[in-house]
Amino acid sequence: MFRRKTQPVVDGDISVDALRKIVQSLDERQPITDEYEARTASRGRYANSKQKAHLDGWLSEYNGPGAYSRKNPSTSGKTFYNHFRCAPGLLWLAEALGEDPMVLREAVAAIDAAGHNPSSECAAFRRAVPWTRIIALVEAQP
Repeated sequence: MFRRKTQPVVDGDISVDALRKIVQSLDERQPITDEYEARTASRGRYANSKQKAHLDGWLSEYNGPGAYSRKNPSTSGKTFYNHFRCAPGLLWLAEALGEDPMVLREAVAAIDAAGHNPSSECAAFRRAVPWTRIIALVEAQP
């Protein structure tokens, strides 16, 4: 008997540990993210282009002090999503979770229009793909 896997979403949030497990299950290569990173590689900030590993690393340390000596660690996936300052990482997450390619292309255009400030880029992306959409995509995962 096939049973749908349920994601641990409570009150519109998910723990960073549960989000990390989902990230680990997703495909690394995502065409829109790959295209964006190839086009913006000259900026030098995203030279790694392994966003799955990038998110996995951040999530593994998010509920503790991490590399930035966080004074107020959080276990909230929503808090992580709303404070993570890497637009390609946010793009990868939404794409890997199955967001509509047209929405993603509009989000990339918003990132491009935001200039080269990581906070502005991420804010622009989050306006196109808010946390509520990420949670909906998480809940739709098999």
